Amino acid sequence: MSNPSQQPPLKVAAWCIPRSLSSVLTQSITSQGNAEVFFEYYATAAHGGPEKIFKTPGNLPNDVREPLYSFQYVKDQLEADYPSREIVFVKDMAYAVDGRYDKLPQGYIHTFLTRHPGRVFPSLVRLAASFPPMLGEVKYHEISPSPGQSYKEQWDLFQYVTNELKQPAIVIDADDLIANPASIMKQYCDKIGFKFTDDLLTWEPDLVTKHKWNITQNLLMANQFVGHYRRAFGSTSFEGGDSLQEINYDNENDDVKASIEYCLPFYEKLLKNKINP
Repeated sequence: MSNPSQQPPLKVAAWCIPRSLSSVLTQSITSQGNAEVFFEYYATAAHGGPEKIFKTPGNLPNDVREPLYSFQYVKDQLEADYPSREIVFVKDMAYAVDGRYDKLPQGYIHTFLTRHPGRVFPSLVRLAASFPPMLGEVKYHEISPSPGQSYKEQWDLFQYVTNELKQPAIVIDADDLIANPASIMKQYCDKIGFKFTDDLLTWEPDLVTKHKWNITQNLLMANQFVGHYRRAFGSTSFEGGDSLQEINYDNENDDVKASIEYCLPFYEKLLKNKINP
């Protein structure tokens, strides 16, 4: 599909935390087909590239699985020209660029997707429990291993974008997106300069394959084994799910409760800048 306007494509980055419905947002924004998607390229560099920061979860070898994916390589890919596209959309983890803001791509509108930690950490616990036994015991904090447990890094990046890059605050809370998708998506599109239509509210499943997203084979293989993107990649709309249920983490263990309490102040500060339904 070509870009009929012949204008340079809109370039947008969505900086997320794990389990925040960011893959569903990516399905929506790119559902019309004329998009170049980069799916967790910085996270790939941080977890498996030659400058990897984080240990591989479980008992898997802690080796370099993606030797091409240096932070500079990722930056170069994102800054390349994609003249046939209407939008270049980057979905990535904020913690992956912590301390490496010099590797942020030029020419992008930076946006943020967050979610209440009382939803995120129980979801990470369930995800960790779904790892195959042959990988050994996997702890939830191995999946999101940054020192600030993702939320501090997201807040720090938000401050850099708004204070240093002087970009306006564009923040979505996942619960609002699920409860009021039309209102939130219309406002989000207005803020990034992307045309909103009702077609962004429903889509076909498995766009990662149909629209040939830029995603590593290692991530796709991991999804086959663990299924951490399975529900999102199979989605066809902004489903309600547990995002419409009351937040209650009383039954979580002390470690999970401590993670939630540590992250709440960062989440609440970011939430003051969110798009309201």
